[in-house]
Amino acid sequence: MKIVVSNTAALNGGDAAILYATVDTLSRAFGDALEVTAADMQAEVAARYHPGLRFCPTLYDATVAWAGRGRARKPAMLLVLAAAALGPFAWRLLPRAPRRALEVYAAADAVVSAGGTYLVPHYELMPKLFDFLVTLALGRPLILFTQSLGPFYDVRQRRLLRFSLRRARLVLVRDERSVGHLRALGVAANVRVAADAAFALADPARAPDRPDRLPRAPKVAISVRDWPHFRAGAESGMARYRAAIAALAAELARRGATITFVSTCQGIPDYWTDDSAEAERIAALVPDELRARIAVDRDFRTPARLIERLAGFDLVVATRMHAAILALCAGTHVLPIAYEFKTRQLFARLGLDDLTLDADTLTGDSLIAIFDRYAAALPRINATLWSAVGRERQSALALATVLAELLGRRSARDQRKPGEQDGGAGRANRHRAPESAQREREADADHVQERGRDDEARGIAGGRGRLRQLEAVGMAVEDREGRDDDHRRP
Repeated sequence: MKIVVSNTAALNGGDAAILYATVDTLSRAFGDALEVTAADMQAEVAARYHPGLRFCPTLYDATVAWAGRGRARKPAMLLVLAAAALGPFAWRLLPRAPRRALEVYAAADAVVSAGGTYLVPHYELMPKLFDFLVTLALGRPLILFTQSLGPFYDVRQRRLLRFSLRRARLVLVRDERSVGHLRALGVAANVRVAADAAFALADPARAPDRPDRLPRAPKVAISVRDWPHFRAGAESGMARYRAAIAALAAELARRGATITFVSTCQGIPDYWTDDSAEAERIAALVPDELRARIAVDRDFRTPARLIERLAGFDLVVATRMHAAILALCAGTHVLPIAYEFKTRQLFARLGLDDLTLDADTLTGDSLIAIFDRYAAALPRINATLWSAVGRERQSALALATVLAELLGRRSARDQRKPGEQDGGAGRANRHRAPESAQREREADADHVQERGRDDEARGIAGGRGRLRQLEAVGMAVEDREGRDDDHRRP
């Protein structure tokens, strides 16, 4: 079973957690025959930081590598889409980068678009829509993993999204608000709500020993981020946000707490942002006499290592949603700050809606007050939170069965011999070890030829479907210079 996990951004630690959890879920579904390739927005760099995973460029990046980001981009995208619809004989007309990307996708038994929050108004949608359209033109099954998405306002984007998402085998969303956005778009029959994929990384043995009160000198982690989409504007919104976080850090330090700034996006110079740089700006606002109790962690960590790091704290104040999720996976309490609806939707489901603050209205006083309320409510929170986290974990793990049934294979769990251990993560690592380049090219070429014959016989991506796709993308592709916020994923 060959799977492409597309639209990944593994330099973002939250997205990396989703990717690792997705690979593990696929491994549970399809067992030792699984081969996963992650189509990433910075594939070369991602391979250096995650050497156990196989990466390739996204379809969009491969096309831009050939055509550039100027006026040639639109006709190049249309040409790649047309070639995908026409079949392998047409691919030979393309330069190496887009041709190789098409071969990787065409060799896949399915394409799983990574979970996350990239189908929202303030990020550029066209690279993702292009990926969906080419996947469908190739006749590959398209599955969208656990998303928070919408609302969608642009008429052309709505048309393309409706066209693509209705033809997906399955659209997994993390919350009911996203379900509503899809219904407004006219997409409903193939939509299912499931937990964020990263909850599959949770260790159920960690949480039960959490005490009902914080220690006298607690260890508190704070995850921060730059956020350019405050309703009041980026500059004034960030100034208020920094002041509020600094006020909390100073107050906790006065009370004897040890504060460490640590987050999911840090320690990678090639990524567009580094949360530790924002942490340094906030720490500088704390009075000098309290700075000795405040540290800024700047190191890159894989998701597993970050979970271990977060397990050492008594509480995490988290702006990054996956800093929150990985802390919960570690059995550590989380006080969430919601900068998008996804965070509030998650913590409402976990029973903590009354202890969630919105970044747009954050102040130092409100943050200190809600911290104290959280600490006072620990007995009540412990009684309900960890069972709710367990339900999220079970929801994430159940996706292995869903995928196995959807793509016509028995779950790897069902294929094991009696008494055989789970070993999902280790098994996934074995699947990810790259083949030699030559063997991979030969295997993919054989698979592509076989797919091409099958597709021609079945008429997949032919005739009317091709014309509708070309017409739709022709109306919606926009000539923009660069991808303004394409890498700015939470």
